[in-house]
Order: sequence, then structure tokens, then C-alpha cells
Amino acid sequence: MAITGTRLFVAAEVLTAANVNQFLMRGVKVFADAATRDAAYGGAGEPTLEEGEVCYLISTNQVLAYDGAAWQAVGASPESDQNILATQVFS
Repeated sequence: MAITGTRLFVAAEVLTAANVNQFLMRGVKVFADAATRDAAYGGAGEPTLEEGEVCYLISTNQVLAYDGAAWQAVGASPESDQNILATQVFS
């Protein structure tokens, strides 16, 4: 289930597991290294990796975003003066 948009919950509304997964399971996931990160997706009972996922790797001190095909570094590029900006589009 893709994480899309935002939602305004109302008082006394039943909070379902689907709502938690869809709207509340956001944030930057922290992993020891790339192998640990990769092992956390796609197995039985694990989330499916989707475009727009963001993670932090302790081993390399990097924030990465998944572009649908590969993990890409987010932030200043050490090879140039350009910055890579990450944006999220809500539908």
C-alpha cells in the first residue's frame, strides 16, 4: 500500500491497521547498513519497497531516497557544489 497524501482524522473515528499503514507509518527509517535495510523489505510480513521511501544508514552517515529503481543519496553531493533536493508529491 503506497503512502499517499494526508488525512484529517476525526474524534471517535476507528483507527484501522490500514489507516496506520497508509497515513501514520511515515518518517525516516534508520538502519545499521545497506544489507540490513535491504533485508527489511519484501519478505513475509515486511513492507514492500516503494518509490519515495527514505532511510538513514548509520554505517555511511547517509540519507537515501528510493526512486523506484535504486536508492539515491539526498543532500549535498561531495563531488560537486550542487545540492540534490527531495520533494514529495501528494495526490
